[in-house]
Amino acid sequence: MTGMGAVTPFGVGVAPLWNGVSTGRSGIDWIQSLGELDPAHYPVRYGGEVAGFDVDALLTKHCEVRVEKSVQMALVASQQALEQAGLLGNPQASSDVGPIGVIAGSGHGACYESEGPYEGFFTRGPRAVRPATIAKCMFNSLSSNVSIHFGLTGPNHVIASACSSGTAAMGLSAILIRDGFADIVLCGGADSAFTPMMFTCWTNMRVMARHAEPKQASRPFDAQRNGLVLAEGAAMLVLESRETAERRGVQPLATVLGYGTSSDAHHITAPTVAGQVAAMRSCLTDAGVGSKQVDYINLHGTATHANDQTEATAVVEVFGRRGESLPTSSTKSMLGHSLGASGAIEAAICVEALRHGFVPPTINCDTPDPDVGLDYVPNEGRTSPMRIALSNSFAFGGNNACLLLGGQK
Repeated sequence: MTGMGAVTPFGVGVAPLWNGVSTGRSGIDWIQSLGELDPAHYPVRYGGEVAGFDVDALLTKHCEVRVEKSVQMALVASQQALEQAGLLGNPQASSDVGPIGVIAGSGHGACYESEGPYEGFFTRGPRAVRPATIAKCMFNSLSSNVSIHFGLTGPNHVIASACSSGTAAMGLSAILIRDGFADIVLCGGADSAFTPMMFTCWTNMRVMARHAEPKQASRPFDAQRNGLVLAEGAAMLVLESRETAERRGVQPLATVLGYGTSSDAHHITAPTVAGQVAAMRSCLTDAGVGSKQVDYINLHGTATHANDQTEATAVVEVFGRRGESLPTSSTKSMLGHSLGASGAIEAAICVEALRHGFVPPTINCDTPDPDVGLDYVPNEGRTSPMRIALSNSFAFGGNNACLLLGGQK
């Protein structure tokens, strides 16, 4: 891994992201983009919003086709990642490097672009639907716009596996490189569900946390947790083989050691211990790493009762009694749940944790649930030299994906 970029509720860039999570701040606040939400219909009116985002002020090259927010955030994050990797403006940086691929994950796709035509059709008729609707709202508009904007001519795909999309995109990118299908892949995830219809759907699902104070609402693994906090964001990372990085004279930030995935094959929203255990064990096996070698786990940790209980049980089953004392945290306590982008954002956090030898906390974990007892590093991060970190993503649909990352000496 040679480059990273991020757009999160803490701002634009990996530096503000790491500063926010390492100091235990909350990026959750009242949502501004949806206007005044009627409390009678919307008891939850806060989230992890990327406020004040101006794509035209951030991109060095003008975005010729106006695209929706998740794509805009992916473009900005991609620009940062390519620049750090020494590829911006010269994607085919060496004659020895083949076409660069783009694999991005998204749980909801282009929500903004798909809602407008529906509203126009039902309020004003067929002529209100714009001719460019299909091109703008198809799922692969995410990776395709990144590919077109930066001139990346390698594999171009979108992975849609709900909240594990970003992690799956990174894992499949690593496989493409390992098996010789690509030398370099720009990968990650982007999602934004702060549209009137999508936010209403999440509200009516009744899984979102209710709390009088937004910054205290996301409470993974706390005894008083009562749901997730919706968020938006993007993270894109440049993966390349060690040989390619050395040939280009680029210093790696971290190494993708292994990838594991599984399906619960059980229920569309209810997770299983067996599925999560299978994904974690598959990831360790792929890396050839024993459970005792893992120094930190970034948990999926959504703050729903079902997820937290299931994940904690699965961790203990994989790591044994050591799992109860192994440093773990849910950074969704500070960022909220950015759906298909969350796995990529959390992978970037793991890289920074490895680089700084510091475990970010799980904030709002005032009374760790005694029924799901792990070391959640509650409320205050801690220095902890580490070499290997595991990032978990467990999604609706029973889609489980895990990534094992190693630091550089």
